[in-house]
Amino acid sequence: MMERQNDQIQYKREMRIPVDIPVRISSVLVTSDAVLRNLTEHGALIDGISLAPGAHFQIEYEGQILFGIVAWAEDDRIGARFPFALEDGPLYTRLQQAVLDHEVRQKSGAANNLIAPMPTAHLPARTPLNPMRRPVAGFGRRGL
Repeated sequence: MMERQNDQIQYKREMRIPVDIPVRISSVLVTSDAVLRNLTEHGALIDGISLAPGAHFQIEYEGQILFGIVAWAEDDRIGARFPFALEDGPLYTRLQQAVLDHEVRQKSGAANNLIAPMPTAHLPARTPLNPMRRPVAGFGRRGL
């Protein structure tokens, strides 16, 4: 029991790699096109479909079939976990390429932060942000 809890904690800490991969999702009741928005070897965020939490489904991509279970669901997207780790096939190849692309972007972003900031004395003063005001556009499941 303790080992399973440690596995779930590890999956939650795993870095989610942003991707944009069109796939086909099939379950007992629904077959639909959807898009993977982020991906790891143990789960994914899938946009464009809604299934009940706990539902079993399969992801079809370039002849590969990957099984998933809905961890959480919203109006038109789901969080999925894979009962079997993604370890090979075309989807795994896309994940590995996305990891490399993500690392390059991270490194180039870090290099850009080393450049000295431009002086801002000539720019108009900004009004300070109100910390109590929620952003208009949401981010993530809870709109944070």
